[in-house]
Amino acid sequence: MYLKMFGFDEKPFHITPNPRFIFLSKIHKEAFAHLLYGIQQRVGFMSLAGEIGTGKTTVLRTLLEQLEDAEYGVALIFNPCLTALELLQTIHREFGIAFDPEHSKLIELHDSLNRFLLQQRDAGKTVVLVVDEAQNLDPKVLEELRLLSNLETETEKLIQMVLVGQPELEELLQRKDLRQLKQRLAVSYHLKPMDADDTQQYVLHRTRIAGSQNRAIFAPQALRQIFKFTQGTPRLINILCDRALLVAYSRDSQTVTKQDIHAAQKELRQQSSTQRPKLNPAFGLIAVLILVAVGLKLFSVSNSATETPVNEVEVVETQPPVLTPILKAEQQVVRPEQLAALIEQVDNLTSAETGKQAIAQISQSWQQNLPVSLPTISSRNQLKSALGSIGFDLVDIQGTIEDVLRLDAPIILEITLPNIVGKRFLTVYQYRNGQVLTTPKLTKSGWLDLVELEQIWFSKALLPYMNHRSIPLLDKPGKAGKHVTSVQKLLVLLEGVELELSGIYDRSTIAAVTQFQRKMKLAPDGRVGSHTLYWLYRQTGHQVPRLNIEEKL
Repeated sequence: MYLKMFGFDEKPFHITPNPRFIFLSKIHKEAFAHLLYGIQQRVGFMSLAGEIGTGKTTVLRTLLEQLEDAEYGVALIFNPCLTALELLQTIHREFGIAFDPEHSKLIELHDSLNRFLLQQRDAGKTVVLVVDEAQNLDPKVLEELRLLSNLETETEKLIQMVLVGQPELEELLQRKDLRQLKQRLAVSYHLKPMDADDTQQYVLHRTRIAGSQNRAIFAPQALRQIFKFTQGTPRLINILCDRALLVAYSRDSQTVTKQDIHAAQKELRQQSSTQRPKLNPAFGLIAVLILVAVGLKLFSVSNSATETPVNEVEVVETQPPVLTPILKAEQQVVRPEQLAALIEQVDNLTSAETGKQAIAQISQSWQQNLPVSLPTISSRNQLKSALGSIGFDLVDIQGTIEDVLRLDAPIILEITLPNIVGKRFLTVYQYRNGQVLTTPKLTKSGWLDLVELEQIWFSKALLPYMNHRSIPLLDKPGKAGKHVTSVQKLLVLLEGVELELSGIYDRSTIAAVTQFQRKMKLAPDGRVGSHTLYWLYRQTGHQVPRLNIEEKL
């Protein structure tokens, strides 16, 4: 009705989530980062809780889009009203595991699932099970999920489980008979509504994606009133803004004012009062809109050492070692037109173009010769393969901008935006005073403010490094050979480490590795993988190009 007058190509405020309109506020990014970190670190059990309409589906969709098919196997359960047997059968169907639906028993399903998980582990894949509306799970079914968390090897959990639900999920997990499950919950995040700044950015983002060409359709006072009435709950914002646009349209105005927001709020209250005569108007718009929205079904998304029990832990610490000073940029808000220009720059690039530029920049930073020809690069795996072919090993990073700065080395960020098809690769190779220098350039100078980068990058990156001694993964006690000796030689270069160069991955060597990992705030699993190896080289004087071009404080 109002699309033409406001210049929209489609309605900006849908009730059901539309992937083109996804907006990640600060709280959504934080929730997403914690869940992604938990899956990456294979912690086992995670939960995400929040009121109706706070954006759980948005976080879940963004999370699943980051889990590439080549690296992850994912199953989603949207109907939690199942028995324990039905749950196991549903998991088998989702993962494509063969079973007899007529005669299968729990113990048989456990065995076949365990075999499947071991096969996936051997194939290098992480298995993830997501249960939505988990507040409706029967306690017996939750206990069955706890038993599934026992499926593990000596070093890691074989299945990562994410429970998503309303606040009643948190209450359910407090039950005395579920205390064993609660103790295994390594990551638990409660999703809160957005603040005033993010509410404003949310409204402007949706109008821009709908085709407003960055025109200020909502007056500043109207935006403040939207936050006042909705308290930052996305679904309530959608309902209120849609009605406010109708109000402005009815009076032939191309700008939504504070008075239009008041009128829309009044209409919605009256509408709800008519539908529910016993409703007390004093509850205000929030209660009214929650009642309106409660019947709406959430959009269905298609598509390491042996564990030490975690007691009452709310979130997993994600901070890496503080090895370089971080100079915080002054707090500022990215204007809608700035963000639009940035996204347009990203959209104008191709995966192949940014992949080749990433290899060229990394080679230059490490003073390595660039090959005469490179293969076409359109995916993360192709980029990793190309970097490997010219001598680089890689650390998979899941973190924040602060984590990138602390690594203090050139790094390739993976850019995945909801309204842009395909991935882009942005190489960060210098830092100064709250800005990073990138390839390709997204600004005229090439320098990008951290607050701008935060709007387009959501935690996934590759850290290339030189494996000077060609050390492979060391994860088996008792392993012997020259590579073990190489690791021991690196360890004894560290301050306070005394170790016999036995050439055997023995108890004392594993203890020294674990001690180093704790110092670096890495997962203390006693294994020498890429992340541990990177820091070993870094801390023992091997040359690494620096990201921070300023003098250390």
